[in-house]
Amino acid sequence: MKKSVAILAALLYCASAAWPETKLNAAERAWLAEKGEILFVGQTAYPPFEFLHPRHGEYTGMAIELIRWIATELGFPAVFEPMSFAEAQEAVVSGRADAITGIFRSEERERRFTFSAEVFSVPASIFVKRERTDIVELSDLEGKRVAVQRGDYAIEFLREYGINVDFRYTDNFSSALNAVVQGEADALIGDEQIVLYYIYDGRLTGAVKKTGEALYIGSDCMAVALGNDMLINILDKGLARARDSGTLATIYEKWLGVAYSAQAGSSSAWVLPLSLALGAALILAAAVSFWTLQLRRLVRLKTDELSKLNAALKTSNQNLTAANAQLVRDMEERSRFEEERRRLETRMIKAQSYESMALMAGGIAHDFNNLLTAIVGGMNVALLSMGEQSEAAGYLNRSLEVAKQAGELARRMLEFSGLNIFANEKLNLSELVREAAMVLRSLSPNGAHIEFQLPEEALFVQGDAVQLRQVLANLVANAVEAAPDTQAALTVAVRREYLNTEAAKRVKYGASLEGGSYALLEVRDKGIGIAPENRDKIFNPFYTTKKNGRGLGLAALLGIVKAHKGAINVESEEPHGTAIRVYLPLLDSPQPN
Repeated sequence: MKKSVAILAALLYCASAAWPETKLNAAERAWLAEKGEILFVGQTAYPPFEFLHPRHGEYTGMAIELIRWIATELGFPAVFEPMSFAEAQEAVVSGRADAITGIFRSEERERRFTFSAEVFSVPASIFVKRERTDIVELSDLEGKRVAVQRGDYAIEFLREYGINVDFRYTDNFSSALNAVVQGEADALIGDEQIVLYYIYDGRLTGAVKKTGEALYIGSDCMAVALGNDMLINILDKGLARARDSGTLATIYEKWLGVAYSAQAGSSSAWVLPLSLALGAALILAAAVSFWTLQLRRLVRLKTDELSKLNAALKTSNQNLTAANAQLVRDMEERSRFEEERRRLETRMIKAQSYESMALMAGGIAHDFNNLLTAIVGGMNVALLSMGEQSEAAGYLNRSLEVAKQAGELARRMLEFSGLNIFANEKLNLSELVREAAMVLRSLSPNGAHIEFQLPEEALFVQGDAVQLRQVLANLVANAVEAAPDTQAALTVAVRREYLNTEAAKRVKYGASLEGGSYALLEVRDKGIGIAPENRDKIFNPFYTTKKNGRGLGLAALLGIVKAHKGAINVESEEPHGTAIRVYLPLLDSPQPN
């Protein structure tokens, strides 16, 4: 008896010694109180770990549920901002976000991030079209077109093993899988759970197959910027508490399920002991039944009392479970409201800033034009009063040339402000670009090849043809200047593109867009790309990285697009080039069912 008591005491001591490791210390609680909300960034399309639900439209998944549970347990508000994987990594490194919800640990990434303990194990494999037999293992990828997600660990893996491939970069695994199905890529290296999700969701089981064994097992972790030890310690404690309490296992079983064989084996292990115990109880009851009539009566009474108590406890537990579920829903709703509030505030501040700059630029340009008109008029009158051979006439003519340049500067400022008056007619954007093709090629004196991707479909917009040609010429000129060599290719594309409400909100520059179909003008180059710290500045007036630039070209371009009720999105990755997309409202655009 004493030995049992000693063992029980030792177990209680060990449990009490281990428990404080998952509690926050005073410094960590103070840090969270000062910090306020923690901004997590994650992928928009990485099911079942983190993704925008296609039916409910909410941001959910295994990693999201885990972090929300940790935030509730440790008492801090968690805010989520979904984006592409490459953008999420850059947001944490640059300090715009606090943590990334899921990322594989690697030696190269440990130079930029501090990682939590492993949350999930994720195998990655090769996927090809079902009829292919030439790609079975890693070495078969040599020289092939391989679709990968931007910023994915597969890129590091192939380079580490010296496998030379033609990378086809995509924003997510769904796009990479479509590249294989459409024949734009020979193979896809992807995380198995995510690719299998899209295979079954898209009913592609007859079109795509997995080959060989898994190339590697990724250690999926949460991560923060290198050196943010306080936050990673807090997340590790929350993760340990989720693992010890069984919450992590519950989340895993909810999303990935449990094999039937494992459940059946667990149940069958109790059959023999239970049968033996029941047999022994029956024999013992038969042997002593005569002597235990009063005892059985007492047991029956106590059993009734116990049943009533158990029923009351069951009811109480159900009420507690329902209250906890409601609390979780309330916390998730609050997190969604906070995310939407942050997005709207950011967009409103940027819109107010651009509006103020536009009003100032427009006012200055109008006053400047009025003053310039008087100056030019005075010069012309002075020229009429003197001979052409006069030395003063030469000075006045050179001053008039400078005045014309000043007028051009004022025109650019008017275009940036969106106040410039332009024609308002129905235009076929596809035909407008097709007619401008020869002129655009002349903008490339270094011999860069321009590829045009223009649809046969007529895409009608309302606007000014001259100013839209100026937008196109400006974009092509910038793309040519960004070319790393004289033969670098760039692409000009026009197409119809549908934006849902969330995608429309992510178009950052210009007018606010709503969900629907738009005419898209896209110019892509393979230049050096735009540095992350410069991407939000390129449309600011008088900002330029060119030695002799004035910084009004892209600012004026944005003003023209805003005047046409359009918007611009910029996608750039060093050193893989830049894509600038201009969205213009379509006339008589049919909406999707």
